[in-house]
Amino acid sequence: MFAKGVRSRAAVVAAHVASVALCLTLAGCHDVLHQPTAVPTDSVTPAESDINLDDAAAENRNRMVKEEFKGHFHVFEDPYGLETLRYFFPESPTLVISDQRDSSKLRAASIAVSQRAPMLVYDESIRQDIYTEMIRLGVDRALIVGRVPMTASDGAVRLIQDPGTTWALGQITAFQFESKVVANRENMARAVAHLDGRTRTELKAAWEPLERLEDEEAVPLPAQSRRDADMAPIVVATEAASVASVANARSYGAGVRMMPTADPRESKVSQAMVEGMEDGPLVALGPEFGDEKLLADRIREGWSEPRPASSVPAA
Repeated sequence: MFAKGVRSRAAVVAAHVASVALCLTLAGCHDVLHQPTAVPTDSVTPAESDINLDDAAAENRNRMVKEEFKGHFHVFEDPYGLETLRYFFPESPTLVISDQRDSSKLRAASIAVSQRAPMLVYDESIRQDIYTEMIRLGVDRALIVGRVPMTASDGAVRLIQDPGTTWALGQITAFQFESKVVANRENMARAVAHLDGRTRTELKAAWEPLERLEDEEAVPLPAQSRRDADMAPIVVATEAASVASVANARSYGAGVRMMPTADPRESKVSQAMVEGMEDGPLVALGPEFGDEKLLADRIREGWSEPRPASSVPAA
């Protein structure tokens, strides 16, 4: 009888504790759901009234960043990926080089981010720069995506041609990929920004089929370890950013925040992404940001609450 009573009282206490815990959990969830968001993301874009710029500044400034990035403020137009490659990669045994077709660039970005390798888009104007960077990086294996006028006789680096098939993708990377179709050119940078080195995704252009070179052998391109150690600078971009520049940031391990407008004064969401970063560390990708001074001045000036129409003096 005594044991039964103890068990009964224990059950009541346990039920009471569980009830209190549930109430606290629900209350906590309610509070979290209604807390102002500090820094918006692509997956969470709150109403402007829920964005607290002071909190955003604190979150941005309190990030752990590698010493070599501290105080750096850069705007990279970077159409071919050369500037971001030089900035993020002091060395790399592998490199991905694409021709200028959109389908090739998306395929190259998918492979580069998966294998954490830098990426370049070939242009005759940077031909010598590509060779120079291969030497600086210590590249011993470069994957060619599409038709790039480079041959093995051009240097000591082993050049590998991507056959362009789904089967070859698995042979090159040793991973299984899911396919995702990018609807239009305007979505290319955003799609690449969403790539990561854990869930492999092959991006395909809806408007342009990828050329297949099925007679080519699929040679492995070894994956590298992540470099950033969660200590990359804040990286922002617009839809006008080049595929290669965004891919290089993602291959390094940096997250890329897609700003709705390059001028943070025009959008509270954009301002929150860069609030407090007028002195860096910040990397902005795309031609729409202007130069470093212009962007820093715009961040410093900041977004301001629109005045109600009734409060605007009549002309």
